[in-house]
Amino acid sequence: MQLHTLKKVTIVTEDSLKNELKRKICELGASGFTCREVQGYGSRGARSDAFASNVEFEVICPEAVAHAILTFVSHHYFEQYACIAWLSDVQVVRGARYAEPVGTTP
Repeated sequence: MQLHTLKKVTIVTEDSLKNELKRKICELGASGFTCREVQGYGSRGARSDAFASNVEFEVICPEAVAHAILTFVSHHYFEQYACIAWLSDVQVVRGARYAEPVGTTP
């Protein structure tokens, strides 16, 4: 078994940004992502009901793609939306699958 070192971008933000962020993550070069509804509490208060839910994105990608995604999110969302993002190092099996964009967006 061979492990490949890549980056994991995690973004938690408002559900209203879900469709735009799905498209943009792929446009910026990611081969895919995982998205799920989440609940939490932070500096902008609790967001856990049907009218103010949050989504969490996880993206496994090369470092350059990770930086592009984080740059986009920080420039477009941080000032106006409840949003947090972070970067982690990960080691994955079948790492080559994450290196090439899939060519289509959801």
